[in-house]
Amino acid sequence: MTLSIFAAASDSADSEALLCDGMRLTFSELARRVAARCEQLTALGVRPIQAPPVALVADGSLGMFEVLYALFALGVPLLPLHPRLTPPEREVLLAKSGAALLVDPVEVAPAATDHRTQARPRSIPDGQALAFVASSGSSGTPKLIELSRGAFLALAHADAEHIPPLAGDRALLCLPLSHVGGLSVVIRSLLARRACVVFRTPRAGLLSATTELAQCIIQERISLLSLVPPVLARLLREQPEFGSKTALRALLLGGQACSPELFLEARTRGIPVLTSYGLTETCSQVSTLALASSPVTADKNGVMSSGFPLPNVETRIRRGLIEVRGPTLFTRYVGAPSALDEEGFFNTGDRGELDPELGLFVFGRESELIISGGENIDPSEVEHALLACGLEAACVFGVPDPEFGERVVAALETKKGKRLDERDLFLTLDQRLASFKQPRAICLFDELPRLGSGKLDRSKIRLEARTRLRAPVRR
Repeated sequence: MTLSIFAAASDSADSEALLCDGMRLTFSELARRVAARCEQLTALGVRPIQAPPVALVADGSLGMFEVLYALFALGVPLLPLHPRLTPPEREVLLAKSGAALLVDPVEVAPAATDHRTQARPRSIPDGQALAFVASSGSSGTPKLIELSRGAFLALAHADAEHIPPLAGDRALLCLPLSHVGGLSVVIRSLLARRACVVFRTPRAGLLSATTELAQCIIQERISLLSLVPPVLARLLREQPEFGSKTALRALLLGGQACSPELFLEARTRGIPVLTSYGLTETCSQVSTLALASSPVTADKNGVMSSGFPLPNVETRIRRGLIEVRGPTLFTRYVGAPSALDEEGFFNTGDRGELDPELGLFVFGRESELIISGGENIDPSEVEHALLACGLEAACVFGVPDPEFGERVVAALETKKGKRLDERDLFLTLDQRLASFKQPRAICLFDELPRLGSGKLDRSKIRLEARTRLRAPVRR
């Protein structure tokens, strides 16, 4: 199918396309609004296909979506900007991408609602850049990643083979549009001609709005959903009706590893959770658990399998690291040499194992591996052991140590209304982890810093934790 709202309006004129800001728009209604936006962009000097990127503040508003669909239709690359970026942060991305125009939906006049003309779908090469996306920045300095139209189309086709679309499907968008996860939800919905329901995440993040999120999923009969594990865990704990009253047929769970306990609880409550692994460089997905998979947990080192690679996506393990090849790969890191080897494989930097019977297991970033006293320590293994002790969240990392090289540090968030008993914590850890893997220092947070999606903001956690570290609790 063609990535154009005008083609979608021709195919499914009266089908619901977008629910945003209290409005319910069919494909034909949305196409008329987008046609007016195309004219606005043209008046601002934007030219189709070969134009430089247009930076768009991704605030999730209806005006933003109108501009977004206009850029898709014109074949003009997009630079999505998180609405909370500071001016200096914006300037860095604008300079890197070469964006010629910055569009803030708040400052742009509304599109004409009575616009009668609809542009015809353009023929746009698959190699044309669709988006320049900044990496999430959860563990370091963000890179600017160029993703082609062809890569997103390949992802959508592979996803459709893995989870065949059904008439009446409704996808919920609650992930940030400045990241590839949110962008891919919009693109897959447009290509499948299905409704995209927008959930406006509050400034405090998705974890602060789980009641409203659950209500939206139930009331809007959402069938397709993408979340990160912390948000699902909070939904299960705080929303007893979540699961039994939903119309979900697939919940993609990615962004970080899923524990067997969370997976089993979700499946027990009738939630069709599908663990998934992906990254910005692959348009959000590499592998996903099969739709008809068994509810029996398949885990290693406390991490659930992420299933098998999507159709036409190849993976291999080299020196313990996951490498990927296929049509969903990114074009380049802006301002950097090629990141692909001579065979076309991309080294993800993620540690993993590919089991021929159980699928792909992802154990975390190579750069986050802790080496203490000559022992290699996997932070994700320690985190899962801590979460099994009843904590709300845990982030484990290494800090320099003159004797051991590094020591293991844990930043912890307890569940509301519960105090941490350190003695009980370490008695429980003694049953789960070798002593050299256990934290040597802990830092308590009322709430760990998170990204808008609900993922832990590891970079910020490390910075804050190092300024308030407790004295070593064990040697």
